[in-house]
Amino acid sequence: MKFIAFTMLCIGFLLSASNAFARWNDCDGNMFATSNPSDIIEEYNNRVTVYIPIKIQVSDSLLGCADELWVEDVYYYSMVFSGPTQDKYAKLYDSQFKKIKVRNGIWRSDLTERSTQMWARLRHYSLFPAGAYTGHVIVSVVKNNEVIEQQYIDLTYYSEPQVSISLSNSSKGKVSGGSGNYHIDLGDLKSNMRFNWGIKILSNSSYDIAVDSEYNGLRHETNTQALIDYSIKFDNSQISSSERLYRSYNFYPGVKNKWYGFEFKLGNVELMPAGTYQDNLSLTVYPR
Repeated sequence: MKFIAFTMLCIGFLLSASNAFARWNDCDGNMFATSNPSDIIEEYNNRVTVYIPIKIQVSDSLLGCADELWVEDVYYYSMVFSGPTQDKYAKLYDSQFKKIKVRNGIWRSDLTERSTQMWARLRHYSLFPAGAYTGHVIVSVVKNNEVIEQQYIDLTYYSEPQVSISLSNSSKGKVSGGSGNYHIDLGDLKSNMRFNWGIKILSNSSYDIAVDSEYNGLRHETNTQALIDYSIKFDNSQISSSERLYRSYNFYPGVKNKWYGFEFKLGNVELMPAGTYQDNLSLTVYPR
């Protein structure tokens, strides 16, 4: 009798497992999740915002039976992107850039279309330090809180080396112009007269600076042989207008906002022809 009871118990278990397997096969199909770096959106306002795309496509059979899409980080409770200087934490948004609710480390969205667009949002208070930012997520198709299909995808954003040049506040009353083109009116020229102004350079990578005069001095507007020499003092380095200054600035990956001062000192203007003198001085910053 013990042997018979044991045999019937085994049969009952096998029938139960068979039924469960049949219910699992009732919801079957294909899911494909991708993230195309060329579709990344960058916004530059008071801080930088980056939207990294996640596109999820499902077959008709999955759409007809599953009810939710889940997105979660592979390794962490939050959506984490490793970067060149620090980890960044992302939030997930839908196709209309509305925040998707997260519960217990899982972002949940109703499955209503064959193709679903989501966006992982990263933010930084300033420029992102140059380099690659990478996250790893699991995308799941779910029915009644049970995972039907699942896929791992990598999310990547590369912050290009960037630089921004602007006038310092103390120079805005002395220098006119903007967007990298500035004009300085020295007024009546006098021997050894000086003019001081400054700029600010915001960069997310190391950079090189070159300072160069087009005419090698202040050139008369009609008499091109008439040239007034001057010297340039930049960041404690001094050159004449006939020379070219080149400086390199290296710093650990991050963001740097630095002020640089200029000083112009004219040479001898005695016995120079009357008229207007001009030079085009270029300051070029090469991020790297």
